[in-house]
Amino acid sequence: MGSAGGWRVANTNTASIRISLAPQSERRRSSYQIADALRPPLEELAGVIARTRASGGNFVLRLAQGGGDAGRLSLDIRGYDLSDSYRVAVELRRILESTDGISDARVDRALGRAESRILVDREKAATMGLSVSEIATTIRTALGGTTAGYFRERGDEYDIRVRFQEGDRLDADQVAEIPVQTPGGMVVPLHSLVRFERSEGPVSISRKDQQRVVSVSGNLSGTRDMGSIVGEIQGRIAGMQLPPDTAVLFSGDWEDQQEAFAYLQLAFILAIVLVYLVMAAQFESFKYPFLIMFSLPLASTGVVLMLFITGTNFNMQAFIGLIMLVGIVVNNAIVLVDYVLQLQRIHGLGLTESLITGGRRRLRPIMMTTATTVLALTPMALGVGEGGELQAPMARVLIGGLLSSSVITLFLIPTFFYMMETVRLRRPRELEAPAAEPALG
Repeated sequence: MGSAGGWRVANTNTASIRISLAPQSERRRSSYQIADALRPPLEELAGVIARTRASGGNFVLRLAQGGGDAGRLSLDIRGYDLSDSYRVAVELRRILESTDGISDARVDRALGRAESRILVDREKAATMGLSVSEIATTIRTALGGTTAGYFRERGDEYDIRVRFQEGDRLDADQVAEIPVQTPGGMVVPLHSLVRFERSEGPVSISRKDQQRVVSVSGNLSGTRDMGSIVGEIQGRIAGMQLPPDTAVLFSGDWEDQQEAFAYLQLAFILAIVLVYLVMAAQFESFKYPFLIMFSLPLASTGVVLMLFITGTNFNMQAFIGLIMLVGIVVNNAIVLVDYVLQLQRIHGLGLTESLITGGRRRLRPIMMTTATTVLALTPMALGVGEGGELQAPMARVLIGGLLSSSVITLFLIPTFFYMMETVRLRRPRELEAPAAEPALG
């Protein structure tokens, strides 16, 4: 039966079956493991090409994709010559099939169908005063017909189409005898003006960015991340000899992921700038916010360590957690620096005494806020519940950044504060020191 997905209808010789799995708490295997287990027995079916992939439960995403079985990793071969593009596509399919973590590699272009081409001999046609369009019009009239008029009956209108009888246009030899009238009144057979060639023509031609494209796609399987797979494929593509004017580009989920990461990078930079400007307005200084912002790069050590310990890939959810971390990790540093400045300006304490007193009195609030936030994020970090593994990377990034930022706030921020204030207090003394008087001989 045919398969209808979204707004597109597939061929009548294809079908798709979507299987809803039991809740995660009622099964031991993941959706990827079940898809991998179904693949071997389905491949043994004679005359059937079966593909399996684990799909997400997002209905809107499936609807936008047309509800089909699109591969998660795709490569586009762009070039005008379809035969060269197809040869490159076949080679890329072999590369995908031999790459660990890729299954069901396929080329989206069907094999060409046999066709007959009629090529006009322009010199002979010009000698007889005929143009290519006139010969093409004669052939089109004989085979497809031309509307010669209309027949009207009781308010209905019908086209009157003139063409050869079906028995006179089925065979190529009969087409070759189609009479063509020259401007001089002569009638010559078609074969004296054209030549016939048999070849294969494409069933369809796909284009992207106004360029002909042939796509090779495959489904991700197993636990290997997309970044390492793409890196391996890029290395193998670099050793290929591509035809002239032919390029291989990654598309599909990888292209979408790179675009999303580009937007997230912009959001990350804007978050840093906005946080810095807000702190500069509150402290009425550009120096102390700059000191507080030191906690951001140092907090990344906890993020990297947490991802490494838990074996988590840095994906979009982790990136979103990193953006959230920009506004969270500076809170403890703001509390500490602001209290130290109050001790200096209001209570008149010295630099060393204010740092020691501020660190001692703000130790408990900082540890309490960090502990409560980490405990609240722990269930999400463990991936508890349906779909919890999707949000786990974000929680793990936040936990790692918060734990490391607490240590940084309590030890490194006071150290940087002391060094910066020592340099500031030392400069006026150097400027006020009198110059040495020259010795009298």
